[in-house]
Amino acid sequence: MSKGYRHHWVRRTLTKIVCLWNLTPRGKRLKVARYELEFANLPQELEGYRIVQVSDLHGRLFGENQCKLTELIKAQSPHVILLTGDMMEEIYEDEERRAVQLLYQELPKIAPCYAILGNHERRSDSYLAEILSDLACSQVRLLRNESLWLGKLRLSGLETEWASGLKKEDVDVDGVEKDLRKVFPDKPQEFTVLMAHKPEHMELYSKVGVDLVFSGHAHGGLIKLGSPRRALLAPGQGVFPKYIQGVYEMGATKMVVSQGLGGPRIEIPPEIVVVELKRKPL
Repeated sequence: MSKGYRHHWVRRTLTKIVCLWNLTPRGKRLKVARYELEFANLPQELEGYRIVQVSDLHGRLFGENQCKLTELIKAQSPHVILLTGDMMEEIYEDEERRAVQLLYQELPKIAPCYAILGNHERRSDSYLAEILSDLACSQVRLLRNESLWLGKLRLSGLETEWASGLKKEDVDVDGVEKDLRKVFPDKPQEFTVLMAHKPEHMELYSKVGVDLVFSGHAHGGLIKLGSPRRALLAPGQGVFPKYIQGVYEMGATKMVVSQGLGGPRIEIPPEIVVVELKRKPL
């Protein structure tokens, strides 16, 4: 057995052990993270616009046919639903695939639904065809380094194609910048929301000039260390990560990071995010 393969096996085993917390009562209890965000350049038509973010499902099922999750999302009366990556875990078969398919089937009945691929989807060469097929057969619109307009709102999706090691130096900054240039060849002039799975690139998102970013990936930092903003570890950020949960600001850009619904975590509840857009008083 090669050293690289052995380490991969160890990582997967440790991940499965930590994921056992998701089976506890607290690990199954869904929460809603609510934020009202003000923007000076928000068009009048978008005042009160509600966005629900669903991130990092990792193949989990919440109630029969995802009923607990979909009912909670419906109760938020969203104008739009954003799926920000890592809907699958390690495989895309049987119960795990069904858990994702149910979301693709039910969420568009609530509100228009848009998605990006996370690192779990992008690295799954064996299943990528099935993932893309399920999305194509649904009413969920996949954004792959592209934008569309929802009235006065420009919605953009950045695809996660880059490696996702635990260390900060594992991040492919050049690759991220290249993909961002595909999405934004020029600085956006309209109010722009970006779906970008990885929060560690906040500086690059701000540099582009988007107004609002929705990210996940960090799973709340795996284990909290005394406060919501202090945690142990996150991929792409290493130990004591900076971007793990909540709202962050850099320049004119705000970024919302969801703790997500699945994946390794301890004492970090699964959550959906609700953001209501507000015009900043002059």
